Amino acid sequence: PVEFYRRTYITDGLKDLLRIALRRFNKQGGEPVIELQTNFGGGKTHSMLALYHLSSGISLDQLPGLDQLCSEEGINSVPRASRAVLVGTAFNPSKVDLKPDGTEVHTLWGELAWQLGGKEGYARIETSDKQQVAPGARALAELFEAHSPCLILIDEWVAYARNLVSKGDLPAGSFDAQLTFSQQLTEAAKQVADALLLISVPQSINEIGGSDGEKACQALKNVVTRI
Repeated sequence: PVEFYRRTYITDGLKDLLRIALRRFNKQGGEPVIELQTNFGGGKTHSMLALYHLSSGISLDQLPGLDQLCSEEGINSVPRASRAVLVGTAFNPSKVDLKPDGTEVHTLWGELAWQLGGKEGYARIETSDKQQVAPGARALAELFEAHSPCLILIDEWVAYARNLVSKGDLPAGSFDAQLTFSQQLTEAAKQVADALLLISVPQSINEIGGSDGEKACQALKNVVTRI
């Protein structure tokens, strides 16, 4: 975290993002859901890393470049957050993922719960994961509360969801279940004062990948932009 911030020039856009996160993790307001739209190479990974390192538990006064922002916000500390990083291209929706602790994860919501809280977190939505049914905003909000503050970073979701558009028999569940989960996820983030959800959505047609990708992208955008 220290080296990352030492090498990072904090642009106005990044400053806005960090401001939201500082407020959010300290229960002082801030947007619960951020849709990050950039062209390929536009800095979305860097933005996500900035939030990931901000919530690592390192003292803010050790992170170069944040002194002015902290002074402007009147915030001098941020608690360590439970973090979940979901990158669509890293997961295979046709396979059950066996974790080191023996947990078998089927869906994206199962992965989210396991990353936030390990076996205990996963147990909260185990039935939904195994039955490939989205767990509901209430269950997700309870998961976030139990492991708050929490940061959820989602990248390449379209690349994951487009695999489900034409197939309904994969361990990851159906495309409709994926859309239901996306809506529940944004609703749950809104309910928990120190939960922050950042979702990157591709702008370039080259990143979407065919008609299934276009359908997945448009559907996810419609859900995310509601909140």
